[in-house]
Amino acid sequence: MARWILIGLLLLFALSGALCVAAFLFGPAMLARMEGVETYTIEISDHRAPPAPAEEEALIDDKLSDKHPPAFDPLLVDPRPLENGWLLNASAAVIGLDTPLIKPDLEPELLQLHPSYAKAIGERSDVLPSVNLLDGKAKQFDDGLYAALDQAYYQGLEGKLLSHVALVRRLYAAAGADSPAAAYLAAGLQLAGEPIEAADLAAQQSWLRKFRADPTLSKPIGFYTWNETLSSCFQFLRFFQQSFGEDDLDIPLALSKTLANDDSLLADYRQAVDFYSRLTNPYELLSIADLAAAKVADSGQFAALCRQKHPRHAAVALFPASTSRETELFEKLFPRGLPPQADLMRELVRRIRSGEVDLKPRAESGWYDYQVHALETMLLPEQGAEHDKLLLSKAYKKRMLEAFQALVTKRRETHSRNLAKAASEAPMPPTDIQPRLRVEPCPSYYLRTGRAYAFLADFLQASLGDEVLEKLHGLRQDGERSQTLAQELPWMRDLFYGLYLVSAEDIGLKADFAADEPLADEAQQARCHELALAWLGEAFTDADLAADTRVGVPIYVDRERSATRLWATLGVRLTRLDAGYAIPPRIKQNDEGDWQEPDSWLLAESSYLIPVDEFAEVELPGLKALSREELRAICDREKTKDAIVRALQE
Repeated sequence: MARWILIGLLLLFALSGALCVAAFLFGPAMLARMEGVETYTIEISDHRAPPAPAEEEALIDDKLSDKHPPAFDPLLVDPRPLENGWLLNASAAVIGLDTPLIKPDLEPELLQLHPSYAKAIGERSDVLPSVNLLDGKAKQFDDGLYAALDQAYYQGLEGKLLSHVALVRRLYAAAGADSPAAAYLAAGLQLAGEPIEAADLAAQQSWLRKFRADPTLSKPIGFYTWNETLSSCFQFLRFFQQSFGEDDLDIPLALSKTLANDDSLLADYRQAVDFYSRLTNPYELLSIADLAAAKVADSGQFAALCRQKHPRHAAVALFPASTSRETELFEKLFPRGLPPQADLMRELVRRIRSGEVDLKPRAESGWYDYQVHALETMLLPEQGAEHDKLLLSKAYKKRMLEAFQALVTKRRETHSRNLAKAASEAPMPPTDIQPRLRVEPCPSYYLRTGRAYAFLADFLQASLGDEVLEKLHGLRQDGERSQTLAQELPWMRDLFYGLYLVSAEDIGLKADFAADEPLADEAQQARCHELALAWLGEAFTDADLAADTRVGVPIYVDRERSATRLWATLGVRLTRLDAGYAIPPRIKQNDEGDWQEPDSWLLAESSYLIPVDEFAEVELPGLKALSREELRAICDREKTKDAIVRALQE
């Protein structure tokens, strides 16, 4: 019985194979005759997430074993009964949260962007209010509140807030038309529609041109475009946010002296600056009130006060800009300018997660710090009291990361007029830091070749003497070389010693010569270094490099098999040489600065074309040798490596 079953299976397999062969051989013809037969196209959707950006690489699914929910509390009953009057107590429960991947072919509506939360929700009833939606509510209130306060203070609130414009007008009057600050104050008042012309009208107009030329400073944004008063408020206060440094103290010192002589004016000014240090955040630099209180009279006292109160910024402004954790971070990371590849949000997120940036409000913090601190658990869920009650997937953590990015942007936009932007204060570090090679980096080869020539020179001098070497010339195919051996041999030695020095310099390798080396002397090293650089500058015009370099040499003769193994170089071709730092170098701006490791985005690869010889090992039939001319004739005729090798083997 088993034998018959086996035979049946073999027949079945043979029949299946025959059908497959038939389909392969006759399928096209059969299909051509199958007119009218319906065909179907099957589309396969591949729903896989794209590669995660760097800031998401740290995200992993929570492990239930890491959760430690509170002990069961029988009194913590959900007030919403379940079906048929059942009660729910989740006091010891843990809820898992995930955001599954959207399938564009099945849920295209979820990828559509809308201008508002209401538009996005539409008529749907299955929408859960998100932190983004709730923040949308808060954002509208925050904007309205800040706009109302700024407008009220700008215009003045009788008995409570002295108008910013009135404050500056009083300051102008107290300082006097001849004050160094007169043109500056008059320019700001002109922005508010106050027709004051300073004695130095040219300086006044210069201030205005400079201010208006920088749209990042002067162009109203955010809710300040709602009406003309808010736009004027924005420009007026932004104008007086412009700072003065240690070398430009005439105006702030004049204003300080004016305030110090008028207690009422100083009190009103203090009220204004103190108000915004709490409405937004503490200031990043000194105010004029700080100068007046410290009785600053010169740049030395000013520098000392800056070190005491605002060491990050040696500057002063009439209405200083407020600082923030992100501004402080970015100015620390990019003091010399922002590299084009930098991702500021990624840097902020990474350093909040690492603890380098602590969002907890400080004693002097304003409203903005408190607002941003509220977002912290979106990046650090373990900081929240709910940590042990929620089991978050990697995808949900990504969703919270995106929420943080959006909400911190909206928070900052509310305070945009008064928050300082990070800015470069020093020259930007070099970008595209890459290896700079002048020769292929093989310093040991160059050094050892130099030593080989040194050995040869010593040997020939000892065996033949200088008199003979001064008469002998090296040969070339068409005659003698121009220099004598007494001249050219030490020149070749020094050239390769110089190439060693250049190559070592390229890769940051300290040159190391033996005590009895011809180049132990620094002056000799400098001479060889210059020699090598000079030759490299004209290397491609050297007559020796125009000589035919194709050669072949027998390496093994097999008499029993009657064959000769040949090593040959068949010609020169170009290939690419890419060089990049696996461990980056360090950089610094000047002799006084500290060495620092450049950020990874400053690094780049160098790409070179280098000439290389095409090598081949070929077995020639018979016991034979090829002259250069014979080898080169075959190379000239056959052109390619494969063709040359085949011709040599015939």
